[in-house]
Amino acid sequence: MITEGYFLVYDNVIWAVKGCFHPDGYAVAIPRLYKGRKIKKLNEALVIVKQKFQHLLKYLDEIGFEVPLVPLEESVILDPFDPKKERPEIVKRFLSYFDGAVGITGSLLYANKYNDIDFLSFNPDHYYTLLELRRRGVTIPLNALNEEEVEVLSKRDFETLKRDRVLEGIFNGTPYTFKIVECIDFGLVIRKKEFKGIIEITKAKKSYTLPVIYETAQGLTLTSFRTRFTEIKEGTRLYVDGILLERNKFLDLDLDLAKEVRII
Repeated sequence: MITEGYFLVYDNVIWAVKGCFHPDGYAVAIPRLYKGRKIKKLNEALVIVKQKFQHLLKYLDEIGFEVPLVPLEESVILDPFDPKKERPEIVKRFLSYFDGAVGITGSLLYANKYNDIDFLSFNPDHYYTLLELRRRGVTIPLNALNEEEVEVLSKRDFETLKRDRVLEGIFNGTPYTFKIVECIDFGLVIRKKEFKGIIEITKAKKSYTLPVIYETAQGLTLTSFRTRFTEIKEGTRLYVDGILLERNKFLDLDLDLAKEVRII
């Protein structure tokens, strides 16, 4: 199964697989390492696709807009759970706290080097292990951010959410990100329209596994595949300038499509 957290090598570019829906024989993916340069911002990755890989773009009803479809037959799949992949000692120590399979993704997977470590899991129970590690002081909150990552959220809100999150943190002096992917069927997009307004989260229905799902007082459902929007607390009020996707199953205010998200 190819899903969020996997990487591909296609046309001498490292591609990050995005989301859960992927047509047979293809993966929805965006450039992560292009001509030796790491692409951290989603908008920048999409500009590269439009300029250099226009032929990969295709509209998908399941997603609601054009996305790059990378052909798997022409790609090398980088598997985070590859048992032959050597793991540094700090990774082994961190994972000794977890039961079950945990994959290694990010730069350690595609370049065999790291400043921080990215983990991938399909087990929601691993979140409770992360909570316990934070409670015991085995991990600590992130106390810095990479300016290159600041996008959609303001720097202040970006820092605030990072500090409160256990899916990101520091272990033995090394920053980590822990993605827990739990795919669900969002159905099809029927139509879409621009949205600007303030919403209030009333129920964190699925706040620590990707995609996140939050119900709001306005009758809209917030979704995202990005770690920056995980673990948002109930009662939080957000200003969102983005796109509302009317799906055949629910009204989806997809934060990954937003121009701006601001904590009120």
